[in-house]
Amino acid sequence: MNKTCKTLTALTIVFGSAMVIFLCLFLSFLTSSNNYKTQLENNYMKSFYEMVDNINSLEVDLSKIVATNNISSQRELLSGIYETCMIGVTNVNNLPISNEKLTEINSLLNTAGGFSYSLLLNNYKGELITETDYKQIEDIYDSVISLRYDINQYVSRLKYDYNILDEINFKDGSGSEFSAGIIGSESASKETPTLIYDGPFSDSVINKEIKGLEDRVCSIEEAKQYLSSVFVDKDIEYIGDTSGKFETYNFKVYGSVELYVSVTKKGCMLLDINALGNGQGKAISIEDGIALAEGFANSLGFDNMYCVWQQQTGSILYVNLAPIINRVIYYPDLIKVKVDLALSSVVGWEAVNYATNHIDRSFSSSLGILDALENINPLMTVIERNLCIIPDKFVGELSAYEFICTWEKYTYYIYIDANTGEEVNILRVVDTSNGQLLI
Repeated sequence: MNKTCKTLTALTIVFGSAMVIFLCLFLSFLTSSNNYKTQLENNYMKSFYEMVDNINSLEVDLSKIVATNNISSQRELLSGIYETCMIGVTNVNNLPISNEKLTEINSLLNTAGGFSYSLLLNNYKGELITETDYKQIEDIYDSVISLRYDINQYVSRLKYDYNILDEINFKDGSGSEFSAGIIGSESASKETPTLIYDGPFSDSVINKEIKGLEDRVCSIEEAKQYLSSVFVDKDIEYIGDTSGKFETYNFKVYGSVELYVSVTKKGCMLLDINALGNGQGKAISIEDGIALAEGFANSLGFDNMYCVWQQQTGSILYVNLAPIINRVIYYPDLIKVKVDLALSSVVGWEAVNYATNHIDRSFSSSLGILDALENINPLMTVIERNLCIIPDKFVGELSAYEFICTWEKYTYYIYIDANTGEEVNILRVVDTSNGQLLI
């Protein structure tokens, strides 16, 4: 091989090696770039949705401040508001939002946080919130409502495969769709949401051990006979067992709607019903639907069960039943019933709370309901008052007075300990994109 060929060969090898190195570096750059973009997108989305939660939580807690007249409850809420505002500021500052809009949101969060902190300092001195303070809280609340509306409206329009980075013009942040959507034009009203079922203490499974089942074990035949007395003239097929916290016999009940039904082996209690689908028929009224749910519970041997919360969506009515004995509501023993108004039939049942919590107990009090009423904030309009047993926030149960109140357009459930007079819980009816619930 002559000198020229050797030189060309050497150059070819060097050039080829350089190309391989270049391609490797290029691919490495692309991979690093994509990884960085993915990480940046994930960080943006995390901050964005946490900010949405911050604003929604802030709106609820500000409205609860108006409802309470208890210094410890005010302290808890004010601490939560301050913390939410500070976390919210951090999340907002992590987003690619134009300076103008960033200033608007931060100003509101800092105002709410700063004011709540000043009230918190007064609270630790033993001072309750004054009438002037409430007026300022209402002004802040109105601004938060407007921001909350705009943000939630924007969230509802997001595509399933939405990416913040795809909507950003880093040269002109104010012109990006993402930034523009955070705060829109002044909002005048909220969308009317669909409804879901929820209610006071709807998830109050407070006992680790099961207390609500009779201490006996039934056979498959006994469970099937029990169901036959409930679903008269219906074909019932045994389809297997289930193990877990509750051991059950499982059946399929044939009718206009096929039902999957579970009966506990211990105590032979109807634990749950699930339907495959809904049928068509002549609709009954909500009142008739509630009566149907209460009558169905009675037919199963659950005495004194009455509606304590109901919601309707389409032809489906969700009814929460609780025992009411001697005017006392036993919330830990809640049963949820789903009624198809078009079919005039029960198509859903869930008695886990009852099976877990039900025991014999009674209401006890050291002060009267009128004394407890004095602890309700005068801004509240009391529309209903009840005696009840409720789950304690920490452990067990306690006797309480339930005051259903309104303020402006909002409804609250306020619970005063019947023995200490302390406010032990406050719930507000909230309209969300998923419906109405208590939080």
